[in-house]
Amino acid sequence: MSDTNNEVQFLVNALADQVAVGRQRALYVGQFNGNTKRTTLWEEFGYPDTVSFATFYRTYRRNSAAYAGVHVTLDSCWVDKPIIIDGPLADKKKKETRWEKTVTKLLKKYWEKIKDADRRNMVGHYSAIILQIKDNRDWSEPVDKALVAKLGEAALVKLIPAWESQIKPGSYDIDTRSDTYSQPVNYTFNEQPVGDDGTYGNVRSITVHPDRVIILAEGSEDDNMLSGEPLNEAGFNDLLDIEKTKGGSAEGFLKNASRQLGIEFTKDTDMETLKKAAVDAGYKDLGDALNDKITRLNRGSDSSLVMQAGQASVLSVAAADPTPSWTVSANSYAATIRCPFNILFGKQTGNLASTEDKKAWAARCNSRRSSWLSYIITTVVHRWSELGVIPQPTTGEVTVDWSDLLAPGDSEKLDNMGKLADIAYKTQQAYGTPAVEVNEIRAAGELEPIKEPAEPDPNAKPTGKDPLNGDDDNSAPNRDTDSSAQ
Repeated sequence: MSDTNNEVQFLVNALADQVAVGRQRALYVGQFNGNTKRTTLWEEFGYPDTVSFATFYRTYRRNSAAYAGVHVTLDSCWVDKPIIIDGPLADKKKKETRWEKTVTKLLKKYWEKIKDADRRNMVGHYSAIILQIKDNRDWSEPVDKALVAKLGEAALVKLIPAWESQIKPGSYDIDTRSDTYSQPVNYTFNEQPVGDDGTYGNVRSITVHPDRVIILAEGSEDDNMLSGEPLNEAGFNDLLDIEKTKGGSAEGFLKNASRQLGIEFTKDTDMETLKKAAVDAGYKDLGDALNDKITRLNRGSDSSLVMQAGQASVLSVAAADPTPSWTVSANSYAATIRCPFNILFGKQTGNLASTEDKKAWAARCNSRRSSWLSYIITTVVHRWSELGVIPQPTTGEVTVDWSDLLAPGDSEKLDNMGKLADIAYKTQQAYGTPAVEVNEIRAAGELEPIKEPAEPDPNAKPTGKDPLNGDDDNSAPNRDTDSSAQ
């Protein structure tokens, strides 16, 4: 009896172990798609478990939606140049300093390089700006700041934007007492262009000191360059669905346009006779002869096919309208980059994006400009000042002031002024006092206010002028004398 109980207990334990192992396997297999019941869901849909930079790069270069997502965001955020302020934002009203003029001129020269580094940052987890400095040292060595300070702006030769695959971190600083703890001690820069197999580009790799490298990794708040977030990562599966929907529809259209024929023979057809005739004509077999005839038929638009014992039919499929499925995937992708659908893709009917879409997108770009882009520019400016390319800011603080993308345009300004003027007129007629002053109306149009007339000083001495005609009081006739003469 005890042996039986032991066997039962053994079977129960074995079954429990098997169930536990099955759960672990399900969790492991389903950890990417999150579906523990259908653990191969992503595999069935054709979605990869992980996406490398090479895949992100190919998608950006070949997928129209991915390319549009990057460049719509890039161009909208970098649409104009900011004002660089030496100090807090309140100092904007002060006269432009010499330091501000120097920085503005230098940024204007390298504006497109910095913008391109941001483009590469959006495609991958990170990108880099390599500073080529004229200091008579190898790139693997720290910058000679004393020499750079003497040369000033002339020490900065150029900025080199680099892709994620071109620059890799080397060894890391593991000293917990160091200010650069967990940061790379050096970088490896591969000069070979991305996508080049070595035929045209330079394949040399060199070591670069951190003084000469600025890393751009949007979303890496932990200061780890590898934790940056590619713009198209969250919507990558949607980009694949867009390609499948669009390509499947196009393939169906192509197959219908190719006139693929099916030949049906009756049961009374003597296939041996047809085969013998085909071989006698120089063909390998009957199928080879039919393929040749159909190929010749498809070469011309006015060709005809004559048959005696068979019947030809066109093999076609009903091409489905891809719009509904494509729109679902496109809307899902647009949501991942927080761009309204009509701004990203436009509308086939020719309608423009709504006012709400424009406001939402402008707010999104304003947020990115005031946070991420301001961080990029201040980092570049501070690095220039640290190396001696430009002087240190006098206040130690650098502020980047962007224009407001939500600000009204000229037509909207005029409309606002007209509405305020109408309110002023109606309230004046109704209550005798306008609810809106003239300078408030001018402010709506961003016009300079009219200066208020200066109030007279009651303690000021009289000027001796007649307030009515401006004549000198001394030259006025004496009224008493005139009256006595009369």
